[in-house]
Amino acid sequence: MTYSNRRIAVSSVALSVALAASGIAQAQDAPADEAAFGDEIVVTAAAGNKSKLQSSVSVTDLSAELIASQAPRSDAEIFKLIPGIRAESTAGPGGNSNITVRGLPLASGGSKYVQLQEDGVAMVEYGDIAFGNNDYWTKYDWTVDTIQAVRGGSSSTLASQAPGAVINYVSKTGETAGGAIGVTTGLGYNEKRIDFNYGAPITDTLRFNVGGFYRNGHGPRDVGYGAMDGYQIKANVTKTFDDDKGFIRVYFKRLDDRSPTYTASPFAVTVSGNTITGYAPITGFDARKDTDFSIYNQTFPTVGSDGRVKTGSNKEGIHVKSTSFAMQFHYELSDAFEIDNRFGHTSNSGVFSAPFYGSVSRLSALLGAGGYSVTTSNGQTYTAATARYANGPQAGQLVPVTTAVDQHPNLYTDINDMGRVSNDLALTGKFDMGSGKITARAGWYFSRQNINMDWHWNASIKTALTNPVMIDLYAADNTKLTDNGLTGYNNQWGACCARNYDLQYTDNAPYLSLNYADDALDLDASIRRDEIRADGQFRGSAAGPIAIDVDGNGVLSVAERNSYRASVNPTQLIDYKIGYTSWSAGATYRVTPSFSVFARASKGYRANADRVVSGDYGGLLAANGNIAAGGAGAIINPVSQQELGIKTRGDAFGGRYGLNLTAFRSQASEFNYDLTKPAGQQISFQKYRTWGVELESQVSTGGFSLNANLVYMHSRITQDLIGGNAGKIPRATPTWTWTVAPTYDFGFAAVGMTMLGQTSTYNNDDNKLRQRGQNIFSAFVRIEPVEGMELSVNANNLFNAWDQAGRLDQGSVADLASTGAVFGVPYAATNRVGLGRTFSASIKYAF
Repeated sequence: MTYSNRRIAVSSVALSVALAASGIAQAQDAPADEAAFGDEIVVTAAAGNKSKLQSSVSVTDLSAELIASQAPRSDAEIFKLIPGIRAESTAGPGGNSNITVRGLPLASGGSKYVQLQEDGVAMVEYGDIAFGNNDYWTKYDWTVDTIQAVRGGSSSTLASQAPGAVINYVSKTGETAGGAIGVTTGLGYNEKRIDFNYGAPITDTLRFNVGGFYRNGHGPRDVGYGAMDGYQIKANVTKTFDDDKGFIRVYFKRLDDRSPTYTASPFAVTVSGNTITGYAPITGFDARKDTDFSIYNQTFPTVGSDGRVKTGSNKEGIHVKSTSFAMQFHYELSDAFEIDNRFGHTSNSGVFSAPFYGSVSRLSALLGAGGYSVTTSNGQTYTAATARYANGPQAGQLVPVTTAVDQHPNLYTDINDMGRVSNDLALTGKFDMGSGKITARAGWYFSRQNINMDWHWNASIKTALTNPVMIDLYAADNTKLTDNGLTGYNNQWGACCARNYDLQYTDNAPYLSLNYADDALDLDASIRRDEIRADGQFRGSAAGPIAIDVDGNGVLSVAERNSYRASVNPTQLIDYKIGYTSWSAGATYRVTPSFSVFARASKGYRANADRVVSGDYGGLLAANGNIAAGGAGAIINPVSQQELGIKTRGDAFGGRYGLNLTAFRSQASEFNYDLTKPAGQQISFQKYRTWGVELESQVSTGGFSLNANLVYMHSRITQDLIGGNAGKIPRATPTWTWTVAPTYDFGFAAVGMTMLGQTSTYNNDDNKLRQRGQNIFSAFVRIEPVEGMELSVNANNLFNAWDQAGRLDQGSVADLASTGAVFGVPYAATNRVGLGRTFSASIKYAF
């Protein structure tokens, strides 16, 4: 982090602190105001109706206005506005992002310790299901009133599989009549989106809200064809009871969305010592706007676990289909007792399809002795001697041996069934106790998550830059070794990845919470017992290739003899039970009606699901599906957290301010498996410890408003049983992160910007290679030419900065030099890179 960047971030945050500090004296005698600035009711992972100021948890609410100021191109980009949340959002609009909180590990992909919910119901139980991450199934649109995030604390006991945090999309419910419709178009890229929302009371006791979006186009990266096409419809209806003792609310959602997921790309880097100090495009390829997708690799044959052949398509990208129904019921049985029930049923399915960057080299490295060779199912061995373009404008011509080629995986996964059903039933009692009140809540949570997937991944060879074409290899006797660039079928990494899952995870979790509150003091404690049952089977491919007549012509090619299929044998049964008890306790003391201090400690758990079922894990499961001796510690991963903080609201300089300052400490034991890492590095078994401070502030005076967050984290790997990296900083974990988002509203127009920044990070857990820090600026200009109509232009990554986060495929300076030699530069790397500068224009009419 340079001095100037640090000065900008710290100065902006200091402004918030100064305004807050100057107003505390005025706030000392201010009357209690439950609707005070930024003091919404906590509805996420909460047992009662307490404001953020009263709650002993760290809570953030993101308004639609703040989200719009960032001009996000994916949901994961939105989460960067939440202090303490780390979101690697480089995968694009389809999802597949990596999300964590407060230094908890990102040992593999997905969102292991952070759960995403819609109105308190998760779309999937486990946020890191391979090729089924939770951000596939949840999409932000105008039906959302606010996004509320609870970090730590009660997320351990009042939500499932979420010891780190819960991020909840809270819907509008039509309290007042009104709506909006709008159109957004990409400027300089092909994407169109229509959004709408409308809600209104129907009678005094009945109201509704309905909305959604439709989008299509190439997306913000030009893949050469319509890679984006999809819609979402969400609706809810609320019926309040005549005696005003409760309500019943029904939710419905239909999501059918096809969007690309962006994978690794090559780029040039500059190096000083062991630090990457700069990034730049490679000739012919700019990773900020180009992509590995190609018009020459749109479709290809795939072989399912049942042996049937079908056509796969990279047009699918991440194509999710989700139909969900939920119901919320609340009724006050008497002055002392009330009952709540929240039911959810979601039918999820889809496809994950994408080309991934693999091993990149000069073509010469594949030819002759020591190059590409294959031994087929009939025992014959072939070695590549020449190569020709398989398609594209030079189809049939010899490929120059100096050409950069990519031995890449073409991942195609059928998401057959990711359905989930859940029910959360609770009885609450409220009793007077002296000058205060005791609130007791007893509940029972039930959920069942299906995971049924079929992996069929083909290995292939293509050129390595923009709009790549497929390459066919030939032996010295002119025997063709590949089929349109495919080296085989289901043969990526050999017997690894022709896989079929059919799993079911059932959780029964009774829980209890107790709360005491008076005018100044609030004490609460909660406990939860999860009992999880895992059933099903895993099927992987047998060792050694088999022959599959993919094209059905009766003649087996070399590639067809280099194929694999998820077969009946070997089959791993899944049949085990695990249980664990989570707890959380906290206290809040209101020094004044607008100033409080709080403390909390908690311990929760995250159960691994699909990531521990195959034999790759070294025998965690016995042949009968039970947990093998010593395997329970890998399936159940504990997380402990402690927090101490202050919260204050008040008036200052003719405006309002809010400030939350939280010191935290977290510890986690992590077992995980990352298929994309090199052989020998795929399994991780580590312990982590992090301590830090979160500052969250808001200021509003006149037309000016400012949201500013600053987070410090000191994170270390305290034990590493496999990698030997104890004492090191976890990969991709910055020491400082910050958000500064000022806006000025003139009445007829508004302007605003968002700066998201972080300090440098290590590329890997061994801390051999460091990447520089970064600042990403976004901005908007909005005018209102007539009442109700808004015209706006939004810029994401305004200065076209290099958004490079996470682990590189290269682990050392020597690796960077080796990759650079392929592309003709001193140093080069490959990894996912965030979007460069993109502009969009919108017109919105509110009525």
